[in-house]
Amino acid sequence: MDDAKLTSSLQQIKALADECLASLDDSTKPKRATRKPPPSSRAPELLSIDFDKPLRPFIKKYAKGMSGTEKFVLLLSRLAKGELKQEVAIEDIQEHWNKMKAKSLLGLDFNTFYSTNAKDNDWVETKKRGFYNLRPSWKDIFQKHQWLAIRSKNS
Repeated sequence: MDDAKLTSSLQQIKALADECLASLDDSTKPKRATRKPPPSSRAPELLSIDFDKPLRPFIKKYAKGMSGTEKFVLLLSRLAKGELKQEVAIEDIQEHWNKMKAKSLLGLDFNTFYSTNAKDNDWVETKKRGFYNLRPSWKDIFQKHQWLAIRSKNS
């Protein structure tokens, strides 16, 4: 190979190397983060709660992934048919709970801590000892379940 050809080949190699290095510099620069729109304060309304559904299918459908406290509120909401003023006795809640301890339904033993925690979260209240009713914020139990938004007669 003569000197002219060798010099030409080396210049081509240098040009290609410079091009590759320039593209590496571009790719190592931090890319500007794209902003995501702020999350909506309301979940999209995808489906309605069907309080007329039989109790066991109701619980099976809506209780997936919920904590014991959230399941307590869910059961109370079904027994009260979503009505905020409807009072339900703790004995009725516990009786229905114990009928649904199957793993696919509630999967937990009833615990009075659930009712206390539900009151602390302002999801339920007791106007009379041993009787519970829903608070307007009870629907917050679905907050972490984005696939479900509440739209009931009482909304």
